[in-house]
Amino acid sequence: MKKDAISTGLFIAIGFLCVAIVIAILIPVVRDVVGAADDNRPTIPGVTMSQPLEPHRVATADGTTLPLV
Repeated sequence: MKKDAISTGLFIAIGFLCVAIVIAILIPVVRDVVGAADDNRPTIPGVTMSQPLEPHRVATADGTTLPLV
């Protein structure tokens, strides 16, 4: 009777250990797959660069320049 209890306990302990190992391996794999599925969004630039116009002249639609008042 004691021998059966020890073997049953070892069987359950080894089963829990195998399940824990499989879970420890699967969680990072699932996180990587889910994270890679979110990477399809377009990147939004963090910095926008703008240059000011010349301080004394402004270009018009027909190509002429007018003085800035």
